[in-house]
Amino acid sequence: MLPLEKTLVSVLATDRNAGIVARHYGFDGRGGANFQRTGNEFGITRERVRQIVSASDPHRHLLPEAGAAVDRLIDFISARIPAPAAEVEAKLHLAGLALKPFRMEGIVNIAGLLGRTVPFRIGLINKARLIVPGCWPSFHTFVGRVRERVRRNGMAKIAEFTNDLPAAPGAGGTASLIEIILSGQPDFRWLDREAGWFWLAGTSPTCAVKRIRKMLAVANPLAIAELRAGLARMISPLAPESTLAAFCRQQDWLSVRGDLIYATPCIDAAEVLNKTEHDIYRLLSGNNGCMSNSELISRANRLGMKRPTFYQCVTYSPIVTRYNGRNYRLIGLRPESPAQPVVTPGAQAAAGGS
Repeated sequence: MLPLEKTLVSVLATDRNAGIVARHYGFDGRGGANFQRTGNEFGITRERVRQIVSASDPHRHLLPEAGAAVDRLIDFISARIPAPAAEVEAKLHLAGLALKPFRMEGIVNIAGLLGRTVPFRIGLINKARLIVPGCWPSFHTFVGRVRERVRRNGMAKIAEFTNDLPAAPGAGGTASLIEIILSGQPDFRWLDREAGWFWLAGTSPTCAVKRIRKMLAVANPLAIAELRAGLARMISPLAPESTLAAFCRQQDWLSVRGDLIYATPCIDAAEVLNKTEHDIYRLLSGNNGCMSNSELISRANRLGMKRPTFYQCVTYSPIVTRYNGRNYRLIGLRPESPAQPVVTPGAQAAAGGS
């Protein structure tokens, strides 16, 4: 079984033109180069390289054994992806299939000359060369999907996205490849690297941020546990409190002190709550932040609020929660002391006008 290089006559040839052809196609193991780069290396013009390559039959630089050698390489690579290209190249060398780490790009070029179908492709992300199954979406498409999920949830976990990519023989490395792809984004930020939680700072304002602003307009500061409970109605999977606190620390308008989250400056409820939320907020604020189900429904009805709209709000809005099964309360109200809701000065002013 010959290593790949020994099936490529051009690698051993002393003819200068053969060396130019080898460099262009990657027969020399360095991955191939365009006309301009090849010309720069050989001290000739781009056009002269094109003429030499066009006049050459690259197949004559391949021994009959080249086809079998390339087939072995394709099978070997396909069983070990997704993975960093340099890692697979090193394994080819260690397995004796190449005399040195042979660049993937050259192997793809040789396979194309031999009419072989290559079931993988090489991608570049933040200067990292990755080799992935051909059925995988482009990195741009994949990152777009991740951004959309982060836009909804504010943060995400690496493991969430492994099922978004088709299975591959070497899929054990999928999570690490996803980490490489995402960490190459300039706005990538870790929240808990060990557990895989992260966010993308450029995808704001996210739905989670909007919900946090609503909660802190009603109660400032707010305990991290209550903040998490308010997010739980819309976000899945839900980050643990420590991850959520890390997310808040990375927002320049939030601060974390102990288990409390503060918004600076205070947020005006009228600016962030929709009309239904604001009406319910005013009703509850005018009753020390807590009201029985029937009383709140009755007062909302007097404001002209339709029943489906009311239930939609109290079910999904982060500012309202159930208390003792028979009451609704504002987020931030201390259950052990229903008469003492925690509200911002701006929120108190709004309540005074109800």
